[in-house]
Amino acid sequence: MKKFKTWNWWKIGACTLAGGMLCGALVYYNFIYKNASEQGDGFTPAKVGDACPDFTVDYVYSGKNGKMVIDESKSFTLSEQKGKVVVLNFWTTYCQPCKVEIPHFNELYEKYADDGLEMAILNGEFDYTAQSLLDDKVNKNDPKKSDDDYDKYYQAWQNYGCTFARFEEDNDILSMFDVSTKVPVTIVVDREGVIIYMAAASLTYERLEEIVLPALALEE
Repeated sequence: MKKFKTWNWWKIGACTLAGGMLCGALVYYNFIYKNASEQGDGFTPAKVGDACPDFTVDYVYSGKNGKMVIDESKSFTLSEQKGKVVVLNFWTTYCQPCKVEIPHFNELYEKYADDGLEMAILNGEFDYTAQSLLDDKVNKNDPKKSDDDYDKYYQAWQNYGCTFARFEEDNDILSMFDVSTKVPVTIVVDREGVIIYMAAASLTYERLEEIVLPALALEE
């Protein structure tokens, strides 16, 4: 009886292991290998000198009635910006340097938009939905409760001209550019769609001009 039980437990264990390996193989094929094959170069992150991979963000925010809202009438797709110099900035709510530098990005956009500059401020924090990011952070108009930086940073965004956009967890943007925990990250794409700058660093307005003006073919 003891041998019988031992043998049966061994068979159960072997079957469980085999089943787990099969499930793992199916997951790998369907969600990793297949996805990578469809993208050609797989998940090899883009770098300076590469053609910037195309993407579309899931939501675009706009200012309305004193707060930021999801704007169903707007969208942002990189390939539709061809002929412009595009600056992409990745930020998070917990990143203080991110919030400090965003006004510099908008100032640059407001100054050079007519010269062909496009600016997209991108957030992909998966702890929030597109709406709860606004409700819990950006539009939380009570700095005494949770976010002392509201008045200083978020409140002005409703009047900014640059694009604020949000992408969801199933969007491949993070893997395209190897943006994970490294924020803020800024990427500059020239008029031909080639990445000319990429760095995880907080930038001053002066540094942004140094990076962007040559691509706009403007001189200060």
